[in-house]
Amino acid sequence: MNKLKTAIRNAEVDGLSDSIIRNYKTDEKAQADPFLKPTLEELETLSAKITTAILQDKTLSTLDSADSARDEAVKTLGTVLAAYAVFPIASKKELSAPLKAIYDKYAKAGITSANYTSESSMIESMLQDFAADSVADNIKGLEGVAEAIASIRTAQDEFTKANDEYVKASSNKGVPASSFNKPIVSLINDKLVPYLNAMAIAGNANCLDFAKSVEAEINRANEAISKRGKKAGAKASE
Repeated sequence: MNKLKTAIRNAEVDGLSDSIIRNYKTDEKAQADPFLKPTLEELETLSAKITTAILQDKTLSTLDSADSARDEAVKTLGTVLAAYAVFPIASKKELSAPLKAIYDKYAKAGITSANYTSESSMIESMLQDFAADSVADNIKGLEGVAEAIASIRTAQDEFTKANDEYVKASSNKGVPASSFNKPIVSLINDKLVPYLNAMAIAGNANCLDFAKSVEAEINRANEAISKRGKKAGAKASE
């Protein structure tokens, strides 16, 4: 059985470890082996940690995207109000004045450049200001303003949802998925593979089927890594 190539990606090593664990849990003979039990328990622990870390990395990316979306929504409202501020029809221009004053107050406070928490607070406060009865007619009288405000509400709600998902995934806060990649590869290459190879030589029937499944999973992963390397090499030579 060949060892696992160390160029394996985080998601790949996560999937590989999950497959090995599933195969072990369905193999009663392998479960009877005294060495495999603690080794697979250790692998399962590491696999769970890298899964959580990968999820955290993904949710952080989603959170960043959600923040960018709400920034764009806020800027869009600013663009609409700025256009009405110079509108050639006096009535439209007058209606926009109090709305632009509200927007400008938060723009000057750095609503789109503040940290996540401060920006959320400012957006909620700004939306409350726009919901005041005193400016309801102004909003109704200007096409596109109500829609722009509604877009901010939607973007803020999406950000809140993304933030909640990020918090849920933060049990390994500050620990990137890459931190668990090397320990998993090391466990597989330095403990699991040598042992299964030795058991194959010794003819340990309890480990034979499991060893074959592990070998197949490793070969599949190594093949994917090799193909990726060939593609990268081909692009570099172009």
